Amino acid sequence: MNLSDYLEQIRQQYPDIRPLEEEDDVEWWNQGLDLIKAGDLDAAEEVFKKLVLAQPDMPDGFNGLGLVYEKRGDRPKAEAFLGEAIPKAQGMVEAGYMDAALIDPIRADLDRILKT
Repeated sequence: MNLSDYLEQIRQQYPDIRPLEEEDDVEWWNQGLDLIKAGDLDAAEEVFKKLVLAQPDMPDGFNGLGLVYEKRGDRPKAEAFLGEAIPKAQGMVEAGYMDAALIDPIRADLDRILKT
């Protein structure tokens, strides 16, 4: 299964989430990270799936899902989502919305997965 297939499954799971129209999307990144730290990967996955749909051009939801899938040992999904987070982050850097140094942790996460 490829990234577009995963995204289609997410869209079917959350058909009411609309890009750029969600009020909670700013909070979802921090909430998802807190849930990962707490070990609640199911809840973190749900939050990051919604974030991917709400902010499809931003790296945060893709990065978060990559981290969730890494913790679960689902390497193909982790690679797919982290791999998508990097060009999205690069686009944010080029547009002046994100510091280039913020891409490094995403690359490090992907490199770690690729080495295992």
